Amino acid sequence: MKPGDPGAVAWEDSAVPFPANLGVTWWDCLVSPDLFFDRVDWEGSFARPLLYYLLLAVLGGLLSLFWFLWGPWGATSEPGLAAERKALGFFLGPFLMLVALVVGSAIMHLFSVLLAPAHRGIRATATVICYAAGVGLLTSALPPVFASGGLIPGVPGGYLVLYASLAFAVQIWHLFILVMGVRRAHSTSTARAATIVLLPVAIAISLAVSLLLVAVALISMSGIPA
Repeated sequence: MKPGDPGAVAWEDSAVPFPANLGVTWWDCLVSPDLFFDRVDWEGSFARPLLYYLLLAVLGGLLSLFWFLWGPWGATSEPGLAAERKALGFFLGPFLMLVALVVGSAIMHLFSVLLAPAHRGIRATATVICYAAGVGLLTSALPPVFASGGLIPGVPGGYLVLYASLAFAVQIWHLFILVMGVRRAHSTSTARAATIVLLPVAIAISLAVSLLLVAVALISMSGIPA
């Protein structure tokens, strides 16, 4: 669907003003990703999805800074070094997000090439990742429970459970949005799209667990206290 067509993605439609196009796109992708990706212009410029992705990174960084400065659990009591790290993280955030986008797109597109015969180019895969990233704002909008030193003191147990539950649900929904996007971007089945998205995640988890087990075994053999 081309920009300007009825039902086109708001962020890709020049007739929709900013910031309304940002909010509408975020909401549409969040609540109905299958219908949303049906309206994406897969042949259009990648500049629009990339800008959307970077704006989300900046917005997430601003929310993180806000909760660091005015968090209800006393996050402001962290020492100055932590504040410097937080500020550095804010400025480096968009660049780190770009690295994550490049790596994630390359890995996911490799599986798309292998499993989706009618696949589009890597730009389509990157577009899916850009739009799907918006779901992360759901957790960024809440006061965090972890800081650089670990669990923030004073966090009520009930809120900790609520935050952890929401974070888990957000990750599951993020994967679902990616599956819907990959299915539409590469004209493949839901099963193949799920494999394209979940197989790299499963491999990464398996490698992380394996490395952890090897590290624990080496520490045990060396006699170093864990």
